[in-house]
Amino acid sequence: MSCKICNRKIKENGYCNLHLKSYQNIMEKFEGWKKASGTRWPDYLIEVQKNSLTGEWAKEVAKQLLEDESGHVKEKQETNTHQ
Repeated sequence: MSCKICNRKIKENGYCNLHLKSYQNIMEKFEGWKKASGTRWPDYLIEVQKNSLTGEWAKEVAKQLLEDESGHVKEKQETNTHQ
């Protein structure tokens, strides 16, 4: 199987080694951001993408996580309207 973002071999959680490290960093840093500023998950991912100090791997992961989040919200809304 391939990484969710690139065509490299999956290491863990659907990510290659490079994107996995970025994913882990994003996940670890979120709690600090949340405590310091009350930032919500989607807003945090947007800020990660906009930050000029964020590396390309992390920006790609943040974008993918945000797209997944948007997809889950859309699926949930569609499920609720069909009930």
